[in-house]
Amino acid sequence: MNNRIFSGALIALAVMFIGAALVQGADESSIAITSVNFAAPSPEKENLDEEWVEITNQGSADVSFAGWTLEDAQNHSYTFSDFSLAAGAAVKVRTGEGNDSTTDLFWNRSSSVWNNDGDVATLKDASGNTVASYPEES
Repeated sequence: MNNRIFSGALIALAVMFIGAALVQGADESSIAITSVNFAAPSPEKENLDEEWVEITNQGSADVSFAGWTLEDAQNHSYTFSDFSLAAGAAVKVRTGEGNDSTTDLFWNRSSSVWNNDGDVATLKDASGNTVASYPEES
């Protein structure tokens, strides 16, 4: 009897893990870079929090960004800490300094990252797979 209960519990646990993995994979496809501001107002060095990339979760489930990165074409890289983006929510990753919140994350840099005349923002998951880019690759 105890073996059947234990086996049943193991099967239920396996189904939960597989289901969670499938949902996580589906949610990544709902992540998009929806807007950017590559050029902060002049003088740029004093307005770095106005240089940003907006990432939106267009899905119906929260997505963990732990270990994800946001990079420019010159490989400047921002690494997300233990951050989760709620379903339907957006967050701006700002170049300048500030206090992180659910709507704004700060790179805390003292110099600009993005090229004013255009750049490529690439969002990668913790495994290094490209999830989104802006402008989108054609």
